[in-house]
Amino acid sequence: MEGFLHAVSSVTIILLLTATGYLCAARGWMGPQAKAFIGKFTLSVAIPCMSVYGLTNNLTRDLLVQSGSFLLVPLLGTVVITILSLLVGRLLKLPRKKLGVFMMMCSVSNAIFVGLAMCTELFGDTCTPYVMLYYLVNTSFVQLLFLSLVRWSGDGGGFDRRMLKKFLTTPAVIGVLLSFLLVLTGVSLPPLVMSYCKYMNNLVTPLALLLTGYIIYEIGLKNLRLDRDLAIVMIFRFLLVPASSFALCALLGVEGLARNVLLVETAMPVVTQTVVAAADYGADEQFAAQGAALSTIACFVVIPVLMLIL
Repeated sequence: MEGFLHAVSSVTIILLLTATGYLCAARGWMGPQAKAFIGKFTLSVAIPCMSVYGLTNNLTRDLLVQSGSFLLVPLLGTVVITILSLLVGRLLKLPRKKLGVFMMMCSVSNAIFVGLAMCTELFGDTCTPYVMLYYLVNTSFVQLLFLSLVRWSGDGGGFDRRMLKKFLTTPAVIGVLLSFLLVLTGVSLPPLVMSYCKYMNNLVTPLALLLTGYIIYEIGLKNLRLDRDLAIVMIFRFLLVPASSFALCALLGVEGLARNVLLVETAMPVVTQTVVAAADYGADEQFAAQGAALSTIACFVVIPVLMLIL
């Protein structure tokens, strides 16, 4: 029960920060330019600094070397869910414009903007290494597979080598890889740099949740409709994906904080890149937007229940 009450408190804080972003958008205090700036600044500056600060302070060389079992859980789990979502999508006879979007929404989660905030509120900064390891696997699938599937759903294209280059040059990915290098070599950055990274680290959660609130406002609560296809996405996101991760954790011997971070991360909302990609490639943008908004709202209910089980 104590874990449940702590989860309710943590979720309430995150909900309030998200609601602040929603209200700022509703009052006209945040517009498209502010949204673009916050998104770019968070992904390109704050999160890389957070990776350096959080990983070098909480990740040891032994933990990094022994992280294979942990990484296998999201890797194998995403492969299984991807195949299952394809089979279900075919069974439902989803049109091509919707199928790639459906598979992406079912298979990968919002690991950073909502997932990082949720995990640090629930478990503290010591969870940062596990969050970023999960993020590496999650974003690898997003950039190298699911964006191509959404592109196929829209303009009929497929994998573009520029997607690999974009993945490898993403500041957040560079920040994680640099942090791993620092941990493995035992090199310490100057105190001035670490102090700067600490301040940037403290900005990640509020900025990410303000942006999430803006996105929900942009989609529009009154436009949300839970139809058959979206209901199945919710079943995948909040039941099948966490259940498969739980089974894999038990099979591979992943326990404690590592297991709890995995289960929370896999129960996060639809990754917002789905909406952006659907719009860019001419896939079903409305379906993606509704899935992102509904799953974000639903996770505020799901996480306390999940923590009660854990």
